[in-house]
Amino acid sequence: MKLSPLVLRKLEQFITGEDEVMPTKSGKDLIALFNAVGIKDVYEQGMPESLSRTQYTRKQLTEINGTIKLQNLLELLVSPAWFDVYMPIAAAIKKMNTVLMMDGFRFEEIDDTYKIIGDNLIEETSTEVHFEEIQAQIIEQIQQAKFLIWVAVAWITDPVILREIYKRKLQGVNVQIIMIDDEINQKSGLNVDKHFDTYLKKPSGPYSNIMHDKFCVIDLKVVIHGSYNWTKKAQYNKETFVIEKGRENAEKFATEFIKLKLS
Repeated sequence: MKLSPLVLRKLEQFITGEDEVMPTKSGKDLIALFNAVGIKDVYEQGMPESLSRTQYTRKQLTEINGTIKLQNLLELLVSPAWFDVYMPIAAAIKKMNTVLMMDGFRFEEIDDTYKIIGDNLIEETSTEVHFEEIQAQIIEQIQQAKFLIWVAVAWITDPVILREIYKRKLQGVNVQIIMIDDEINQKSGLNVDKHFDTYLKKPSGPYSNIMHDKFCVIDLKVVIHGSYNWTKKAQYNKETFVIEKGRENAEKFATEFIKLKLS
């Protein structure tokens, strides 16, 4: 979330509480607020560097501008943890939106929580690495799918994983699978191509190269990948499995999935 200098300056009064629609915050309060989004300052007989409350707020806003921390800070500002329950939050939201809309953002109430929406929001990303209970991790991610599951995995013979994917398909999730057209998959008895939109890939090229990928894109915002084939045997191997959350990488894998499907 990147805001213009003008909007940042106007937000200072909301954060410090100088604007009457927001609760007033002491120096300790401000440090605690910024620490809640990752700033690590300490209040020791006064503000860091002997800054005033406004100067400190301006410094920290400039530092976190253009990062996910700014979005988190503003959403935290209007959360029950920081907003005085006896003050009219609707008035505060309306006034803050007047400022934020100068840069194309605004607060919107979603499930009883105020979230910032707008173009060019920075998405929070995360990476998890797993070496054990990988099947359970795959199933957990599949169960969270709402829109699409695109699987490109060389060998798929695990009925437990496929059963979970089929459940999501019945809920309307778009499921597509790319796998190798070989004896291992053919003799699994799972009839993957009869239950899903499946693309079977034969070895190709002068050296009979195979599709050896092992990744799955979920809702264009999560990608799971690693050494783990979706087979019954893989549960007993030493394997690596990664869960990456973030649209940028998910879209890169989705682009590769489309290339594989059309090749």
